[in-house]
Amino acid sequence: MVQEVVSTRISDAQGAADDLFRQLRGNPDSYNAVIFMAAIKYDFAALSIAIKEKFPNSEVIGASTAGEIDTNGFQNDSVVLTTMSDSRTRVKGVLVENGSKYPVGSKTDIEAALRSAGISCGDPSSHQSAFAVAFINGVFNAEETILSNFYSIIQNDKFALAGGTAGFTGSEAKTFVSYNGKTTQDGAAFLFVKTPCKFDIRQEDIFNPTGKTIYVTRSDTINRTIYSLNGQRAKSVYAQQLGVSESQAEGMTFENPFGRHINGSIHIAALAGFAPDGSCSLFARVVPNSTLEMMHIGDPEKKCDETCSGIKAVIPSPKFTLLMTCITRTMAFDRMGIADSIIRKYRQTFPTFCGFSCYGEQIGRVHCNQTLVSLVMGD
Repeated sequence: MVQEVVSTRISDAQGAADDLFRQLRGNPDSYNAVIFMAAIKYDFAALSIAIKEKFPNSEVIGASTAGEIDTNGFQNDSVVLTTMSDSRTRVKGVLVENGSKYPVGSKTDIEAALRSAGISCGDPSSHQSAFAVAFINGVFNAEETILSNFYSIIQNDKFALAGGTAGFTGSEAKTFVSYNGKTTQDGAAFLFVKTPCKFDIRQEDIFNPTGKTIYVTRSDTINRTIYSLNGQRAKSVYAQQLGVSESQAEGMTFENPFGRHINGSIHIAALAGFAPDGSCSLFARVVPNSTLEMMHIGDPEKKCDETCSGIKAVIPSPKFTLLMTCITRTMAFDRMGIADSIIRKYRQTFPTFCGFSCYGEQIGRVHCNQTLVSLVMGD
């Protein structure tokens, strides 16, 4: 397995594609897959077409970002592109369109892509030698719907998936994903990978349970809104749990998200804010009649060390690394003055790496927030 990572700040789509292509060392026909992550300032549709034209024989997926990541650090206003090369590995992508309304409409295309990659639906052992990368559009709150549809097709809950929600910067809420030059604003780009190489997909959570639990008495699952907790206004209960006033609680949401118990693990649901009626909007779904953990931020640098050590224990010689981290983490690392330290730890662990700051992360069939999802492959 060989990975190359290149980046550019040329703002013109064609110029950016040309610059990225010039920096690569390998034969274009040797790349199984090409993955790119681009700032929202780019003409994403034009960029997607221009990049695909450079790699006619590769599977190409891309996503818009809220920031890019490479060995130089956390970036903005750039395009980062990475390649995957291994003669023993099979890959195939697919584009899901109208994902918020008709995700099942892509069932046949997903099945065909899985077959093309050598992955059998309903095979209880498919997870042993295959995985998926997913870039999903934000804005439409469709991550859970798209994931549920995929797992109903693959029929193996152990099948590994590493995903990131496409991001944006600025005031206009728009995101893009693409596959082989075709772009959508409501759907997902999947890349299915079947490989003899070792791979590790994991989630890093920098928050710890506080021991305080709350009960969801009324919520709108689809629209990701909690109206009442413990039978009271959501905002009131949240402030009570923190021991502060409701106005103070509004500025404490990043450090104190909710933890959901899913499949024996805790997964973060970030708070997007409070409405005048005291309801709470979220970036992930919370179901009624469930119990949430109040979480609090821990030591991100210590957690990063644990993550890197855990990966190296499984993949002693990393060859390919893709990182999808929540934009709120990136912003927090900058506020805390530890962004450079985090990147140094990555440099010490991985020969090369890249990724992007996203609006949500996917690990398996779970959509979560304020986490890092990493994909690392070895020989």
